[in-house]
Amino acid sequence: MPKINVNHNSSLQTPDASAKIREFFETDKDLKTLDPKLQVTFDEKTGKGKVTGSQFKAELAIEPQAEGSLVKVMIDLPLMLTPFKGKVEEMLQKKLKKYLA
Repeated sequence: MPKINVNHNSSLQTPDASAKIREFFETDKDLKTLDPKLQVTFDEKTGKGKVTGSQFKAELAIEPQAEGSLVKVMIDLPLMLTPFKGKVEEMLQKKLKKYLA
């Protein structure tokens, strides 16, 4: 499976970044259109989570930093979506900027 790794530095502290990431994966209309069966599990204490759906799987990690947090998203795409890897990565980066601003 092709993988996409996106890291995003946020000025939000870890608890706030966790809430925003959860909100993004649970409510974003574009993601729901792409995969309406998305399920999110997230442990705020460890800052780690998983997203599972019929189209893709992802692992989430939020690490505290001196000036906010580092959000890591690692996505496993099915082979059918390989031609769209660049578009998926670009969309994810834009969405992370929006939600973690």
